[in-house]
Amino acid sequence: MTPYAAGQAISYRMPNDREQGNGTVDSFALGYAGYSVTSTRSELGVRLDRALLPDDALLTLRGRLAWAHNFDTSRDAAALFTALPGTGFIVNGATVAPDAALISAGAEIGWRNGFSFAATFEGGFSGNVTS
Repeated sequence: MTPYAAGQAISYRMPNDREQGNGTVDSFALGYAGYSVTSTRSELGVRLDRALLPDDALLTLRGRLAWAHNFDTSRDAAALFTALPGTGFIVNGATVAPDAALISAGAEIGWRNGFSFAATFEGGFSGNVTS
């Protein structure tokens, strides 16, 4: 059993964008304001490993149980209809839950002839997301 702590930061930038019609004025063409987002997350958990020696093989069992905390949960963008002044609005993306449980379980078996097989399950579970 090994306790662990992890941190993660992702930064991405969305440039300005303006849709265009076929050379004519398009009342429904959208424009998006550019912006940058930095999303941070922490994890606290425990990893479990167990090695077994069946006949002519090595079987390794692995597991993880952790709590993840997302510090930046909003996902939105400012948009407007380019041909109509004063039509700005916000587009809301899928919101990430602030807290989630992370679970993983896996097994790997390797034989002396060099052949091996592995399988892993990884899941994230929160109030609004299951993956």
